[in-house]
Amino acid sequence: MLEPVQGKPRETSGDPGGHTNRGVQFARNKEYAKAIDEFTEAIKAQPNDFKNYLNRGTAYKIVNKLDQARADFSKAIELNPKSLEGYTGRGQTELSAGDLNKALADFDKALAIDSRETTALRFRAYAYLQKQDWNNALADYNKLLGQLPNDEQALERRGFAYRSLGKYKEAAADFTKLVEQKPKYPEGYRRRANVYILANENRKALEDLQTLLKLKPGDPEAMANLKAVEQKLAPSPTPASMRTPFRASPAQPTPRR
Repeated sequence: MLEPVQGKPRETSGDPGGHTNRGVQFARNKEYAKAIDEFTEAIKAQPNDFKNYLNRGTAYKIVNKLDQARADFSKAIELNPKSLEGYTGRGQTELSAGDLNKALADFDKALAIDSRETTALRFRAYAYLQKQDWNNALADYNKLLGQLPNDEQALERRGFAYRSLGKYKEAAADFTKLVEQKPKYPEGYRRRANVYILANENRKALEDLQTLLKLKPGDPEAMANLKAVEQKLAPSPTPASMRTPFRASPAQPTPRR
């Protein structure tokens, strides 16, 4: 379905041997194996610095080594129980592993530390979406969009939650804002068209599907939906029982001279 974003390693000022900063540069260049090696050396040099575990855990998570990532984030939390990034990173790891309840527990702990932390809010909302807990997802996206009103990802996902709750007007409003911000994004038109179809606003759906097919010609789903919408909009034939039978005009008398 909808994939969450990844976290990023961070540099540190106290860095014996420069391993942390080199690891960050490798990570930025997507050379994650080298980054992990450098972060491991940084841990050897500073075994009680929780930031080194955060960095290595982030790199492990990106390459999908989830057990190692989970262990590093847990160690960061052990060293610093107030580590918001530790709970958020471990929550993301649990989310990737499909353990939604553990992920939600970690995001709850992160938000207990800082209730306005946008990364934890974003991922907790996504976890609620995965559980099809639409109301809690909606509540978190409302909080997130209260801080980041033009966040495109949050708008799209809140629209999805509204649609799933049958709140088509609100869903259409979110997708409208999305396409206004990203007019060349075909999925925005697709999602709004689907809402219009559910709301039986077929002419609006027709326009969105036509725009979508200009942006993504030949899209099979859009073509199928367009055909269905066109059939709904086509005038219905008059039933045979209601048709007026044809009658010839009566013959006119031939004038006599």
